[in-house]
Amino acid sequence: MTRRKSAFCRFLLRPKTLLCLALALFVAAFVIVDACVFPMRSAAALLRMPALPAWERGQMRVLFADVGQGDCTVVQFPDGKTLLIDGGDGSLSACTEAEACCFALGVERFDFALLTHTDADHAEGFAALLDTFGADTVFLPLFPEAEGESGDAYRAALAAAERCGAQTRQAQTYAYFLTEDKELPYYGLFLSPDAGGFYADANDASAVLWLEYAGRSLLCTGDVSQTVERALVQAFEETGGEAFAREVPAFGGQVRLAPDLRSLTVLKAGHHGSAESVGEELLSLCLPEAVVFSAGRGNAYGHPAAETLARVREAVPSAALLRTDELGSILWTVGADGAYTLAAV
Repeated sequence: MTRRKSAFCRFLLRPKTLLCLALALFVAAFVIVDACVFPMRSAAALLRMPALPAWERGQMRVLFADVGQGDCTVVQFPDGKTLLIDGGDGSLSACTEAEACCFALGVERFDFALLTHTDADHAEGFAALLDTFGADTVFLPLFPEAEGESGDAYRAALAAAERCGAQTRQAQTYAYFLTEDKELPYYGLFLSPDAGGFYADANDASAVLWLEYAGRSLLCTGDVSQTVERALVQAFEETGGEAFAREVPAFGGQVRLAPDLRSLTVLKAGHHGSAESVGEELLSLCLPEAVVFSAGRGNAYGHPAAETLARVREAVPSAALLRTDELGSILWTVGADGAYTLAAV
């Protein structure tokens, strides 16, 4: 028995054995830390954070994250509350970039999170971001797909919302959220989809969100096609601009939310600027001052489409066109006086 112990001790003390044991302990520690303490992806994200100017109360900041051929937008409202819109395709690079943008904006826990629809390039990374940061309120698609990858992505998002204790709501026309600070009035209002509507294409069931602060506005259209865009334009024009207006309780009284589609500051181009989106009718009504395209470098879909870019230039020659595939992540900052900057970071 003594000889066996001695042989075992000599085996343990061999350099190769010690090296293998050290590597095994390192791997075990890595796995434990990654799973239970701080994901290594998040550590990489801290190193990749874009350098942003210090935030000042009263500023709204919108960071269009460069998540490749996908979508992820992070909003910091003037009172410090935050909103996540989609989460990218779930790839390591996309998740790392999305988290880097969240860390750069100082996100600790999202106040609001929105999954516009369940396409993989918007939804696969959504659950991971909820698991990292959590959220108080999560808006989920009104018409989620039940089958395939889209169904899996929806179920993952719902499970992540439940794990972080979020209240879940459906993203549908007239659903809204707004400031609790009367001195910093901002709001978000959904223009689509309609609970009573029928959408043959799942993309057309995407949530369409209007954000407004200090006289400036952002329209995020998910992956809707020109069919939905035309329906929104028609509803607005036929009602004299009242189609989406509503009175909501706030500050002990009523507040009127009334998106004016004729005065749009930034349009987040639908479906990465595909040929089927960003139509002439929407552009001619909204006349956006800037259009932001989220697309991957050299993507196989040709997004944004040349004809879409041409439509924007023809309908709104003065509009600035900004693309994540060319510029990387893009930051829009709006001051309390309505002055704003829009640039790559």
